Amino acid sequence: MGLSGKEYFVRDLVIDDEYGIVNSNASVRDAAKKMKELGVPDLVVIEEGTEKVLGVVADFDIVQNVVAEGIDCNSAKVVSTMYSIEPVMLDTPVSVAFKRMQNLRVNVVPVLEDGKLFGVATIQDCWSYIPDVIPDERGLIAVSNTKIAEFWFASISAVTAFILGILLPLAGVFGFFIADQADVMTLLGLADVRGGLLNFYFFEAHGLDFFVPFLSLIEDGGPIWGVIIATSISLLILGIIGLLALIYSSYTDTKNMPTGNLVRIVLPSLVVFFMVLEWIFFAIAFAVSSIPVLVGVNPIGLTLSIISMLLIIVAINRDYLFKEKALMESEGTEVR
Repeated sequence: MGLSGKEYFVRDLVIDDEYGIVNSNASVRDAAKKMKELGVPDLVVIEEGTEKVLGVVADFDIVQNVVAEGIDCNSAKVVSTMYSIEPVMLDTPVSVAFKRMQNLRVNVVPVLEDGKLFGVATIQDCWSYIPDVIPDERGLIAVSNTKIAEFWFASISAVTAFILGILLPLAGVFGFFIADQADVMTLLGLADVRGGLLNFYFFEAHGLDFFVPFLSLIEDGGPIWGVIIATSISLLILGIIGLLALIYSSYTDTKNMPTGNLVRIVLPSLVVFFMVLEWIFFAIAFAVSSIPVLVGVNPIGLTLSIISMLLIIVAINRDYLFKEKALMESEGTEVR
């Protein structure tokens, strides 16, 4: 990615100073024809009568905002479909230009010199000029490369959380609740009363010599057991998606590529939410049972579930965990 720890400026980029422009009163059709003639996907929009840069119109915006909406391309003006982005100057740091495009998820930013359009910079051009080392002031643990540390931390935490909170109960290594086997058999209407304990896992409960799939509990135990099955399936699916989301978002951070909050926060958070729901629905199922069932919380299961949820939460907020090592050392020197 980056060339070095040096800060680069827009003037260091290869700026396209013959980039196409279009008048603000031009129609979308005129803009599309000009894009085709020049072989470019974007045009800088200039205010009619002045040289003021208003924004950029992209072929994607035309397709999405005009063609897909059934709007007449001859009557629609480019100002109605362009995106507005604050231009950069030749002395603007490349990291600022990159962030400006990254935040809007666009490919081009106009470059001004003395208030007039000089050319354009693309996000692809900026990628190679982002410094390898950008001081990170947030965090507690000093590391030499925060992005790499965050990637490995998020990846390891996500995998560990998936194993502890989902795979182990799915494999029957530990359960959520422990119930008296005789009570459950009575609930199922079985006369053969045996002693022992049943552990409740993802989709079934079983002891040493007795196995109860949750499907068989729906008729006698109520629809809440169907809800538990649906929650377990959702948790399993979301667990896989959340695991991949954490790894992907932390990897893209190392490449300075944008990812939305859906991937960074929402999907991993849903895993925690459904883990909590799983415990709540189990408690409700035993509380509303037509026949009293003596139950207790599996302490190992509860502990590992809490650890799993905490790992996901910390992985989501990994930006606040690591801090630039060089920055820490310089701060320490200033204090002395």
